[in-house]
Amino acid sequence: MSNVLTDDDVKPDNFLAEAETMDLSPIRDGNFLVAIGTGQPEAVKYLCSSLRGPYTFVEMVQEVGEMWVNHQHHAKVMLTSKDSTKPLEMLDKNTIDYIECHYTDIITEEMLGGAFDEKKYTCVAGTTGKVSSEKEVDPRTVVKPETKEEDASEQDSLP
Repeated sequence: MSNVLTDDDVKPDNFLAEAETMDLSPIRDGNFLVAIGTGQPEAVKYLCSSLRGPYTFVEMVQEVGEMWVNHQHHAKVMLTSKDSTKPLEMLDKNTIDYIECHYTDIITEEMLGGAFDEKKYTCVAGTTGKVSSEKEVDPRTVVKPETKEEDASEQDSLP
């Protein structure tokens, strides 16, 4: 069996972390910041005084898992980048849920260096904040054209 995902295998809706096998390879080489999440799972809100990092992949997995087990707080995980033109990337809610559910297994597999048989992945790790096409541009990174300002004295004058 191949571990290659098809579009039919990726299930963003009706995600049940306990029943999934997620391919975490797209995020394994990153550096991460972890904070306590506030608000909606897909929102960018987090408790700023709880921001910690940078973490490697295994350290991030441990921090996210222990945060959930010990305190029942969902984490917000940001991928670090020095490129100021790139939008902020955060792990999506399904990836966070999967890590919270399987963090001990993920750490064990990393320590054993892939000694297990190949798995049939049912989903892939995802991030929010990526610009997927040139038409979908983050409005915070767009340079606005200069507009001609009218003279205030003409604008405020009575007819």
